Amino acid sequence: MTTNTTDAENRATEDATERESNEKTTGAGMTRRRTLQLGTLVGAGSVLGVAGVGADAVAASCDRPDSVVHLDYDDYDSWEEIYRVSNGDRDNMTIVSDPTASGESALQLRVNENEHWGVSTHYDFEGGLFELNGRVNFALNTNWTMGGRNAPSNCRLWNCAIALGEGSAGGGDPDGTNGWSNRMYVTDRGADPNGPFHLLSNTYHMGNGDGTGDHTYLIDGEEYAQGSPEIEPGVWYDFEYYVCVNTLTDGEANADGIVRYWLDDELIFEREDLKFTEDYDDNIIDTNGPVGHYGGRYTAPQNLYAYYDDHSMALNGEFEFDSC
Repeated sequence: MTTNTTDAENRATEDATERESNEKTTGAGMTRRRTLQLGTLVGAGSVLGVAGVGADAVAASCDRPDSVVHLDYDDYDSWEEIYRVSNGDRDNMTIVSDPTASGESALQLRVNENEHWGVSTHYDFEGGLFELNGRVNFALNTNWTMGGRNAPSNCRLWNCAIALGEGSAGGGDPDGTNGWSNRMYVTDRGADPNGPFHLLSNTYHMGNGDGTGDHTYLIDGEEYAQGSPEIEPGVWYDFEYYVCVNTLTDGEANADGIVRYWLDDELIFEREDLKFTEDYDDNIIDTNGPVGHYGGRYTAPQNLYAYYDDHSMALNGEFEFDSC
């Protein structure tokens, strides 16, 4: 299949097919967010003045997380004990014994030939988060391919951080109260259709204005890219992400929200000028987790499989922090 559509057209159609919503959920039920009564964020990465949620202001100033969650898939009979589903077919995800990055089990996510959706899953945070530092091992199957068209092909692999609402995807326009998101993709832009591939960061934030989100290809010379990592099919990679909401001044968003990516401990993406929210009660980080969604005006050229293992999360802080 060949097409000459522009990147912008492809992104608009891609996003229109992958809207996330609170209502469109199956599987493990989403817990209703409890309202937080907040003072202020003092500098990106530090939360002070939180009442009623057991936060420690001194600990927060050191980027010490409230807690660290490690999901060892060996401990579960079904992935649905961990994640809920918002889009796609739950049959496209399964726990497998091979390949694994460690232990005895990993997740396998399938996108079928000539389809867009594998499945979109979510690990939800009751009450929401201001910061999320996550890690996961991922791999593409050995014959992963993205050929068949002239323009770049993209496939979403991970929901890094989502505030649920119409502004988080699907042509939405974040206004500070209605959702936002950051997602990681694999792409064949600047790559051979059979790999190695590159990565892509997509962010819906205040100021997008066109409903397509900001696409940043992690290729040398692209703004915010800190390198041009190559993703080989059949190889496990350690992907780490950090997302922190912006501060507020007199109720208005400051341009200091953060997204960072690392691959195998090397910083590959950094952006520190984002406006995500003007509502600390109902528009912070709701969820993250594995996802498979291929293309927009185009579909998967064959059955494709992505694998995930060892999903860990530091909540409202970072995995590594200085002593206080």
